[in-house]
Amino acid sequence: MTVASWIARNAGWRPDKLALVSGDRRYTYSQFNSRVNRQVNGLLAAGFKKGDRVAVLANNTSEAVEAVAAAAKGGFVHVPISFRLSPREVEQILRHSGARFLFLEQEFTETVNKIGQCPDLVRIVRHNPSDAATSEHEAWLAAQDDAEPAVDVTGDDNFLIVYTSGTTGSPKGALFQQKHSVAHAPVPVILYDIKEDSRLLMVYPHNSIASINMYYVPAWLVGGTIVLADARGFSAERWLSQVQAERITHCHLVPTMLIRVLESGAVPSYDVSSLETIGYGSAPMPRERVEQLAATFGDILVQGYGMTETSSLAAVLTKADHLKALAGDGRQLAACGRPVFGTELRVVNENGDDVSGEEVGEIIFRGQYITPGYWNDPERTAQAIRGGWLHSGDLARVDQDGYIYVVDRKSDIIISGGYNVSSKEVEEVLCWHESVREAAVVARPDPEWGERVHAFVVPREGHNADQATLIDFCRQKLARMKCPDRIEFVAELPRNALGKLVKGELRARVSRDTLQAART
Repeated sequence: MTVASWIARNAGWRPDKLALVSGDRRYTYSQFNSRVNRQVNGLLAAGFKKGDRVAVLANNTSEAVEAVAAAAKGGFVHVPISFRLSPREVEQILRHSGARFLFLEQEFTETVNKIGQCPDLVRIVRHNPSDAATSEHEAWLAAQDDAEPAVDVTGDDNFLIVYTSGTTGSPKGALFQQKHSVAHAPVPVILYDIKEDSRLLMVYPHNSIASINMYYVPAWLVGGTIVLADARGFSAERWLSQVQAERITHCHLVPTMLIRVLESGAVPSYDVSSLETIGYGSAPMPRERVEQLAATFGDILVQGYGMTETSSLAAVLTKADHLKALAGDGRQLAACGRPVFGTELRVVNENGDDVSGEEVGEIIFRGQYITPGYWNDPERTAQAIRGGWLHSGDLARVDQDGYIYVVDRKSDIIISGGYNVSSKEVEEVLCWHESVREAAVVARPDPEWGERVHAFVVPREGHNADQATLIDFCRQKLARMKCPDRIEFVAELPRNALGKLVKGELRARVSRDTLQAART
């Protein structure tokens, strides 16, 4: 069974059913399948072949979704790229993945114009979702055959390379075959109650593994409808308006977004009665906020926990779990849930033994939709997957009922508004500046974003550095959400007897200062 077979099946079984809404464009399954076939046949006619990496740099557009489906049907490897990345970061992904073709939204042409040489990249086709008449993509698509592609695709064929910052500076590409997405699809279908008449509003950016494996593929499994939202500048009113206008049944948001919805006070002004499931995850959610959400939207909350490397979901706090916790002492609202079917999840100590009671250990995974490794990166694959188990770097404990409570991270990842930010990458960029001798980056607690990027800098002797200059320098090299918004200048960084940086002291200092500022 393949993702490709589900797309073709929907075109045959429910040709007039609405498949995709992208701004003013609306495509039935028959129309969507035709566009996907044209894309596959166009790539094949241009000399691209099964296994070639095909990248997409765009906002949440129809073309980005069609590229996933085309990869499934043509046996290509889909490489989604965030439009928020700097030219340096885009180039890094294009070069590392060996992408040969790029679907580029016209708005981000300048980003690509600034990248260096990518020897594998031989073709770029631009699309303009706001004006089909001037879209190179539409003209190219219209010239292609819409017959079902004559490509033998199997579940073992490579399907996705999804890049994640992980815990090290440079991004790493988690590899997935079609069988991984196929195995994962029933998890959200069952636990999020996705059905044929479901209408899924995709707010996450298209390059997220959650977008592909919690929206596209599950929708194609059951014949649901995907509705795209602009991934830029989340607005509570815009989200509520889209829920009302499109009669949205399902949506998954990061806590920052849901908090904005609550604080907007606008919910009573919109008809949100169509909502059946609101998922949340990617960052902690305070208990009082969960209670407010339940009071506002009803018993429709689901929390998901996982990683890019787990295809998305590995543990879920279900609607029933929320209802039980809200009716009781609420303790389990602090949990990320219990393991979902299709994957094994353990919490182990340093000896590899399962923890018990209040003991804290590392979360590890094994299962049929866990990544087999990182693309072209055997060293980091060996570091992450040991003895057949994927090591998450997340520290947790498990209660007697099997609920998992994440208590800390072994890594130095900063989760800001649901985005993973590698502190090492930010530190590296800061040290590129001539005025910086050393840099250390930690998370600063933030009531809206969950965490913010906070930097400590030791200036070079004889150089003058100021906060505004260094922040601007980072913004030229990094995506905005990765850049520090506060920089402290210090004479030295705390180190232990072995000379190793002690970030715990910096985190404690930031937390203490943040708490003190909140009290004044």
